[in-house]
Amino acid sequence: MPKLALPKLAKWDVIALVALVAGGALIAANLAIVTRKAPGTSIAGGVTAGFVLAQVIVALGGLFILGKTAKEGTLWGNLLAVAGLFAGMSGVLLAAALWAAA
Repeated sequence: MPKLALPKLAKWDVIALVALVAGGALIAANLAIVTRKAPGTSIAGGVTAGFVLAQVIVALGGLFILGKTAKEGTLWGNLLAVAGLFAGMSGVLLAAALWAAA
């Protein structure tokens, strides 16, 4: 069997991975808070606004990291940064939809 040589991740690749994990963790936390609520009870506006703001920060961070990884030309960094950007934007849409539904 030939050995697969995985590339070593650069500093910005790891930062892009952290942005992706942060976006996913915020989505999971938002869903956990919503699923614990009893039907008919409203979600606090400040909590949801905080989730929206945090996810916007993650999305913008992913966009800035994408610019840096594109400049360096690392494939893994580009893919992780785009995934972090999508995780941030989908979290924004999720939190905004939950806020509107409450």
